[in-house]
Amino acid sequence: MQIHFRQSTFDDIPRLLSIQKAAFLEDLLRYEDFETNPACESFETLKDNIEKAHHFTILHEHCHIIGAIDIRGNNERMHISKIFVDPEIQNKGIGTYSMKYIESIFPDTKLWTLYTPCLSFRNHHLYEKLGYKKVKETPVNDKLVLFKYEKLGGDIKQL
Repeated sequence: MQIHFRQSTFDDIPRLLSIQKAAFLEDLLRYEDFETNPACESFETLKDNIEKAHHFTILHEHCHIIGAIDIRGNNERMHISKIFVDPEIQNKGIGTYSMKYIESIFPDTKLWTLYTPCLSFRNHHLYEKLGYKKVKETPVNDKLVLFKYEKLGGDIKQL
């Protein structure tokens, strides 16, 4: 599968929102976190994220939008706010490739961070496989605990 990345544009928003809502719907139903779950994100919020963050659209064969990566920060600390892939094509290595890609384009980052739900075992496996370590647990509501993962910049595996 040929995967490519480019800066997200406002024209991507309708397709990205559709994929994002599908990708995070299971978590929304499981944890009932209507405040922070990306499935509840609006057009305006995504537009703001594209303007202010490092926001990359993931493409299959240069033209089919299949997901996105939203990261924020600088060389001291880069936070992966969200990464998502169309549920119809998950489990094909796209997440792994995408994580390696963003790490490779910010090679001077000293610390990478991200949060993921406590029951997202596939995410835990992915992040741990890539060298991230669980460092903290943060309760959000009665049903949701987020695991915080970190990775030192020197631990980056190149593409």
